[in-house]
Amino acid sequence: MKRNKCLLSVAMIVKDEEHNIRRALESVKDVVDEIIVVDTGSKDRTPEIVKEYTDKLFFHEWKDDFSEARNYSLKFPTCEWVLILDADEETSEDFRKNIREFLESVPKDVNTIYLPTINYLDWELQSMEIISTPRIFRNGTVYYKNIVHNQAIYKPKVSQVPYAIYHYGYIWTRALREKKYNRTRNLIIKHLKRVNNPAERIYYLVQLYKTESVGEYIYRKHETAWKIMQEIKGPKKVPKIALEFLFLFGLDCMNAGLLEFAQTLFETAIKSSPEYPDPYLGMLNLCEKKMEWEKAINWGEKFLATFEKAINNIEKFEWTIMSMKFLASAHGVLARAYLKIEKPIEASKHILESLEISKKTGEDIQRILNTFLLDVQSIEKKEVFVDLMETFERIVEFSYDNDIQIKFREVLEKALEFGLSIPQSVLEKMTPSDIFEKCMIMRLIDKKDHLLDVILDGKDAYEFVIENGVPSLLFLYNVTRENIDNTKLITLLNEIRKNTEDKYLKGTALALIGDINLKAGRYREALAVYRKAMEETPELSRYIKPIIEDLKTALTTDIEGVYEELMKHFSKDKELIFDLTKYLGKEVAKRLYLISDHPIAIYVSAISQDKPEKTRELLKKITDPQMFPFYYYRLAKTCEESDKKLAFEYHIKACEENGKVADLKLGKYIYTGLYPNTKLPFMKDDDEIVWVGNLSEKFSTLGIIHPVRSWRKCEKGFLYSYPYPDDEALRIYKDREEKIYRERPFIVKAEDVLKVMSRLDWKVTKIFPEELEKEYRWVFEELEIEIKGHSENIVMVEGVEEIPDLRDVLKGIKEAAIFFHVPNLGDREDPVWFYPRFRILRSAGYMKKELRNLGYEVLGLEVLSKNLRCIHIKKE
Repeated sequence: MKRNKCLLSVAMIVKDEEHNIRRALESVKDVVDEIIVVDTGSKDRTPEIVKEYTDKLFFHEWKDDFSEARNYSLKFPTCEWVLILDADEETSEDFRKNIREFLESVPKDVNTIYLPTINYLDWELQSMEIISTPRIFRNGTVYYKNIVHNQAIYKPKVSQVPYAIYHYGYIWTRALREKKYNRTRNLIIKHLKRVNNPAERIYYLVQLYKTESVGEYIYRKHETAWKIMQEIKGPKKVPKIALEFLFLFGLDCMNAGLLEFAQTLFETAIKSSPEYPDPYLGMLNLCEKKMEWEKAINWGEKFLATFEKAINNIEKFEWTIMSMKFLASAHGVLARAYLKIEKPIEASKHILESLEISKKTGEDIQRILNTFLLDVQSIEKKEVFVDLMETFERIVEFSYDNDIQIKFREVLEKALEFGLSIPQSVLEKMTPSDIFEKCMIMRLIDKKDHLLDVILDGKDAYEFVIENGVPSLLFLYNVTRENIDNTKLITLLNEIRKNTEDKYLKGTALALIGDINLKAGRYREALAVYRKAMEETPELSRYIKPIIEDLKTALTTDIEGVYEELMKHFSKDKELIFDLTKYLGKEVAKRLYLISDHPIAIYVSAISQDKPEKTRELLKKITDPQMFPFYYYRLAKTCEESDKKLAFEYHIKACEENGKVADLKLGKYIYTGLYPNTKLPFMKDDDEIVWVGNLSEKFSTLGIIHPVRSWRKCEKGFLYSYPYPDDEALRIYKDREEKIYRERPFIVKAEDVLKVMSRLDWKVTKIFPEELEKEYRWVFEELEIEIKGHSENIVMVEGVEEIPDLRDVLKGIKEAAIFFHVPNLGDREDPVWFYPRFRILRSAGYMKKELRNLGYEVLGLEVLSKNLRCIHIKKE
């Protein structure tokens, strides 16, 4: 089309751009009146391609200076306006449709036109950034300076229009990335050596920072960042280019854990330019890191509003808007935040928005969805989950249609926990990651028990038993005998018997077949099988003979079979005859109750939980606690923090129901109830309980100290044990302890005594208790301190934790060094709580008060270890 005047020229500098140049020229050939191309030394077909579009091709030697080459190209345009375009760019359709009409109507005092540049960052053209830059100039009104990232020096007035230029130069191959990185870095460093203007220096340092971001050496980027921070302190106003830096460096600092510093960077950028959306996104991500969900929502909504306003006025932004490539992620974080504060409608809105936006931005929607769905586990209210059900179904459809692997475990778990249904058509589109997820899906579809499916995981039952022995057979028998008919169960037992060389397995399988016949009233068959089992495995005779004797007395199905006897034998001190937690792993074990109503599944889930309240909830569902010998012990553990009085009662019941719980450490002493205890005048029934537990978890009580203990705080302020072992019980315990333990716990080391005594100017002392004099004698010999039983000085190395009133020991004492143990009041697992010999515990503060009341001056308190203290006192 012939035009009346030369309105618009395009000026390009190129080198070796045969893979790009045709696209650029095609985009301008019908909209410009003149194409000027300056080639700076191409060795490929670039010149030949250019000649197809224009005869104004000029050659110019490359001098390592982009501005020099750009200024050379500006000598040749003859039209009124000049467009600056690079070979790796092209004009948008909006540009081609509207730019000429706009230029013809622009006022005479306008000399420079800003256009948005959309920088594509991936081959799918989904991830992008936007910046508005001066692109069109009235001919003769512009020149460029600086050898790299050259800057246009132009005349006002300036106008901004939204007709975009597309830039593909950041979509690099590895080889091209390295080439461009090295060239650009070297030119920037060269230019910085001669820059004096502060703003220009900041500009090029930021460009260097961004260049180092694609380099191999991350430390270079951060070294540059700190240089920029020093420069920014100078100018009163942060330069526009530094806004990009504040956002990018803020993200780096945030990801490194420097949260407060990152916040300062984001806030500085917002204060400097409130219309810039990127730092709002930084604040959103920061709040996610801190898990400050209300604040995340506030910043997220601000970001979206600022971003929309910016996009609608993109031509006004002279620096890069990078947040558009994170838009789906921003909605994902908002979805998480709304979910955390139990606003499911808003959460659904944002996660579905994230789905749609990710199609355009190319963000990792798999990561976004998996992070969101992981948060489903924190939902505690059924109604919140119900409000999200439709959203979950849409996510399933999306993942199925787009072949994306999404983790739906938490959704399945919550649906089962809340007793909700998911349409089968939706469930069938979920891809289970393991057998447990498969069983959860099956459970939601058929409502059946799938405990065995999880345990067997595709194996035949007999294979499972042969691999895991008699305990697994007894377990399998327990969970199958009510779910399959006797014929199938006998077939299974026969299959196990025939496929093993283990005589115990053979005999046990036969004995269980005898039990099935017994319970079915087939007494003759039962007797025959029992006898065969004894022949196969004589060791089982002691369990089978009593049953045969019972059958001779009366033929009744009420007789207990071999199974019950074998369970007692193989269980012994075990909580479960077959450890499902170990076999399946804790994470599966804690969720078994979701796919099975069997008491074993519920119990295993209960004892695998991390939260006591969930353990208690599941234990309460078990209707026959007698099935589980450690049931009340587990129940007691769930109350140790929340209801200490109830925990004490449950711990006692646990010992009464299962005597072996009284000696968890050694497994030697059962619960007898024969524990000499006493009650002293200072003890009150309403004294505060500060700790409850089973001592035998850490120390055997050796059959003489009560295994269940509560620590109570008396009116005076010290702690005492309840039940309170009397002196005879302590004497017996000490005798047994000396015979059983190589080294008694909580012994005060001679080195600690030496450390304390070396600071005291004593000539003579006595030791309490006297029987330990021999053990510590060398310490006092080294310090030349004489040990005399009638001394007015005393070293108490042991026993303070057994004595309710210290005045009897300190009678006639003028100066003392007293060693004593204290528990960590914030740690209920501290061994001090559990040690059976301790029956009185004093804090350091209480010890000072008690001794002052006895007329002593406290000269010093020394911390010798986590639990050991020594107090030095002297009679006032």
